[in-house]
Formats: sequence, structure tokens, C-alpha cells
Amino acid sequence: MTAERATALFDQVASVYDEVLPFFAGFGEQHMEWLAPAPGTRVLDLGAGRGALTGAALARGCQVTAVDCAPGMVERIAAQYPDVHGTRVMDAHRLDFPDSSFDLVCAGFVVHLLDDPAAAAQEVRRVLAPGGVFSFSVPGAVEDAPEWEFYSALFREFQPRIPAGEGRLSRPLDEQQLLVTAGFTDVGDTDIEQRLPVPDADTFWNWALSHGSRAFIDALPADSRSEFEARVRAELAIMDPIVFASGASLWRGTSPA
Repeated sequence: MTAERATALFDQVASVYDEVLPFFAGFGEQHMEWLAPAPGTRVLDLGAGRGALTGAALARGCQVTAVDCAPGMVERIAAQYPDVHGTRVMDAHRLDFPDSSFDLVCAGFVVHLLDDPAAAAQEVRRVLAPGGVFSFSVPGAVEDAPEWEFYSALFREFQPRIPAGEGRLSRPLDEQQLLVTAGFTDVGDTDIEQRLPVPDADTFWNWALSHGSRAFIDALPADSRSEFEARVRAELAIMDPIVFASGASLWRGTSPA
């Protein structure tokens, strides 16, 4: 996914991002609980979106700077979190900050979307103070939720119908290798999950169109898009209640002193 396409997409969904369901906010709270930064920690929220990690860090008394590639996201995060130290439109591959500016750089569901995660990780290490932490989340598995296996299976089934170079934003990522190659130490990870009540199928479909998955759905030919939606709704129709089960993997590494 080129930076231009990502910026356009996330600008498009900025007004509804994480408002249909509190998907990113829920994971952001768990992520910050795992990191447990002390009050006063200088935090950079990289690819901040609507502020899932920013809000959780501010609640812990951190000094937070939030950046994102999409101006629409940055505008809304500044309005929602007036206590944020600063908000800026910025490319994750070229961080416009001096060396050793932060104690913690965190990124929620961002790194696997970048054009060059290795270059971004090097930039993160540069702006981290010695002993600082880089932590990010990526989509992960969820246990004991066989009713949701259909959703990822549909994406795999419909992928061949999408023109080359379009569709899903993500790419394969070896998280441990990324951190080690960038020079981080004490690399560790943990898995988390959440289960969100969904009022109805309309809400779930609106949620699917409110974040990065929209790139995949919009790239489908019209007839395939209609079929994809119909099959999602058919599966949801047999769930009572609808409880969306999703997982994430959290990673962290330390910048050498």
C-alpha cells in the first residue's frame, strides 16, 4: 500500500473511525495496561488514528505527542484530546523529531501497513532515548471463537477477485526480526483479545467500512462486493447475540542504553 493510498483511505474514514464499535480503543487500553508507563513518560503515538493509545496514555499521566499520515485523523485527535502535547501530520518513515525525544513510541495496528517497516523501526530507535521502549500491535488470533472463522476465510476466498496492487493494506511481517534487526533488545510479546457486543448486522457492516478493511471491500468488483456483503450478513443472521471476537499480538523492544 503506497503512502498516498493509505493517506486517502484514512482521511476518508476519519469521521467514523472507531466510532461504530470501540475496536481500537479496547485494544489500546489493554496495550497501555501491558506497557504501564509511569506518569510523565514522553510518549509518541505513531499512526495515532483517532487516539486509542493517546487517550490511554493521557489517562496514565503521560506527555503524549500524536502523529498520523492522515490530516483528518490529526484534526480530530487534537479536538478530542486537548491535553495532548502536540499533534502533527507525519510520515512514520521520516520522523521530524530530534534524536532521543521520547521514552516510549507506541503504534496500534500500524506497522504491518507501512511501506517499509524496517526504515520506520530505525527512525523509532533514533527518536527514542536510551533505554526507551518501542511497542506495537498487529492483528492476532482469538481462541474459542469458531463462529468467526468465516470472516477471515471470506477475505482469503475473495482476494483473487481484486486487481493486482489493490485491496488489503497489510503485508507479512516478522515482528521479532523487525525489532532485532533495528537493534532493539529485550524483545517480548503477548497476546490479547476482546469480545465486542454488536447490536445488529448493519452495525457490523458499517464497522467493516470504517477502517482499513474498507480498502479490500472497495477494491472488489461490484458484483463480488455485493456477494461478500451478503455472505457476511448471512453468517451474522445465525448469531444470537452477535459478539465480535478479535485478537491482537503486542510486541515491545528496548533501545540500548
